Amino acid sequence: MQSKNSKIQTRPIEDLLGRIRTLRQQGQKQIIIPAAEADRLADSLGQVMTRIVTIQEEIIEALKTAREAQTVDIEMDGGGFENKK
Repeated sequence: MQSKNSKIQTRPIEDLLGRIRTLRQQGQKQIIIPAAEADRLADSLGQVMTRIVTIQEEIIEALKTAREAQTVDIEMDGGGFENKK
């Protein structure tokens, strides 16, 4: 498991995107990825997805905290409502 501040290894994703871009330019219809590259790509994508979920949870908690901070509670005891003239 990665620590919160560790760098995600996105190189395998970037490499795949570069290969796809090249294939499109060459008009090729398919790509073949060696097993080792596929493993690195899967690890990288897993790291990215985990980080996204973690950030999403942090944002949701921050929004809840902000919403609670905006809530104002008012209590009234009714005081002494008497007819005074």
